[in-house]
Amino acid sequence: MTDMFFKVGKILKPHGLKGNLKVHFYDKDRENQIPEFFFINGEKIFVENFGRIGPNFVIKFKGIDNRTDAEKLKDLYLEVEEKDLVKLKDDQFHSHKIVGSKIISKDGKDIGKVVNIIFLENGDVLEVDIKGKKETILFKKDFFSMIDPEKKILKLKYEEEFYAF
Repeated sequence: MTDMFFKVGKILKPHGLKGNLKVHFYDKDRENQIPEFFFINGEKIFVENFGRIGPNFVIKFKGIDNRTDAEKLKDLYLEVEEKDLVKLKDDQFHSHKIVGSKIISKDGKDIGKVVNIIFLENGDVLEVDIKGKKETILFKKDFFSMIDPEKKILKLKYEEEFYAF
């Protein structure tokens, strides 16, 4: 069985000269749940130290001891195994449970399929394939009358015109 990894953050850039990296995590509650290690391109890399800087984090990984080594990790993704995903509240969902979901209209008509989630500071955006064309929808619970990650169905709350696609 191959390991399944989940993207939880992105390395933004080096921070300082000693191998520290500025990181953006997609989940807001990561601060209290930093695992012992992450995977970067399938390679396990251990956390030596971490701290918060504004909305992001600064992480020091073992073996990354200078800016040159840190530069090589810029723009790469931090991944974890499912057991290391942040524990969520009942009304929150991990992205892998939403990607692949069918979007249906208020009256039950198939609209499209979620192909990606774009993580933005002010809210997440669903990238939806609608008849071969990519459209985006803000992923706000208020916009959906039903979100069922187990059945992979998201039902729109309002008429299609509201969503401008």
